[in-house]
Amino acid sequence: MCENPGNPFARLKALDLDDPAVVAARQRMPVGKIGGLAVSRLISGSNLISMNMHARDLAYMRDLAAHYNTQERVFATLKLCEAVGINTIVLKSHNFARFNLSRYWKEWGGRMQWIADVITTDLAQFERLLVEHLELGAAAAYVWGGAADTWWHQKQPDKIVKALEIIRRYEVPAGVAAHRLEPIAFCEKEKLAPDFYLKTLHHDRYWSAHPKENRRYMEMYEKESEDHAFYHDNMFCHDHEATIALMQQVKVPWIAFKVLAAGAIPPAEGFRDAFQGGADFLCVGMFDFQVEADAALARTAVAEARTRKRPWS
Repeated sequence: MCENPGNPFARLKALDLDDPAVVAARQRMPVGKIGGLAVSRLISGSNLISMNMHARDLAYMRDLAAHYNTQERVFATLKLCEAVGINTIVLKSHNFARFNLSRYWKEWGGRMQWIADVITTDLAQFERLLVEHLELGAAAAYVWGGAADTWWHQKQPDKIVKALEIIRRYEVPAGVAAHRLEPIAFCEKEKLAPDFYLKTLHHDRYWSAHPKENRRYMEMYEKESEDHAFYHDNMFCHDHEATIALMQQVKVPWIAFKVLAAGAIPPAEGFRDAFQGGADFLCVGMFDFQVEADAALARTAVAEARTRKRPWS
C-alpha cells in the first residue's frame, strides 16, 4: 500500500531520517536525560493509539478515533514525530498487538525509543508484563499511575517499592507514575530515587472541572457520575499548586502528563505552565495533524521557561 505513489503516507514511509534537512529539523527539539537515554522534551503519549480518549460525555469520540487512526496513520504519526525531533513515546504492549506496531521499526525506518507503561494493579503479574514490554523493545519502564494511586490508597505502598525494584533488576531506567500527589510524596519520603517520575499537572480553570469540594482521591477509578458537579472522566490533577511545590524539591527527572487536561486546555497555555512549573518533559497524545504545531509550541515553551525555579534535568 505505502509503495503506491498516490498514497499520502508514501512520502513519510520513505522519509530518510539521516537527510541533512531532516537532521537539522530534529536537532531543533530540546532534549534532556533520563538515565542513559537522551529524551526529547516533548514525548508522545499513546492514549490516542489506545483509543482512551478521556472525552467526558462525548460518546462518539472513541469510534471516531478508531476510524481515523488506522495502522498506516499511526505509523505516519510516529514518523512525523521523529521528523520534528520527538524521539520518545510511551506505549503499552497492547498497542503492539492492536496495530502490529513492530512493523513501524522494521518497515518504516523508525528509531523511536519507547517507555513501557506496565498496566496492572496485580503485583504478582507485574514482572511477567514488564518482560513482555521489554521483549518488544522498551528502553525504560515505570509503575503505572493507576497502580501507584491504588496501592497508596489501599495502604500498601510497599507494592510501589517492590514494583520499582523489579524494574531495576532489568537494568533499564525505572520510574513511578501517579495521578495523585501522595504516591510521589511517599517515594520522596522513603528516598526511593527512581530514575524518573510521571505526575499529572494541569490547573482546574476549565469548564468541565468539577468543584474542589466534590473531588475524591479515588474518583478516577470509580463509576463516573452523570452529575456535572462530580467526576466524569474530566480531571486528572487535583493538586496543581501542591504538585509544583513538591516537585521543586525533586532531584530526578519529571515527565508531566495530562498537561492539557485531555484537551480542555489550549496547548500553548498547558505547555507553558508545565515547563514553567518545573516539568522536564511533557507527555502529550497527538494526532498526526497536531504534531508539527505541538513541536513548535514545545520549543517555544522551553525557551521561554527561563525564570522557572526548578533546574532542568
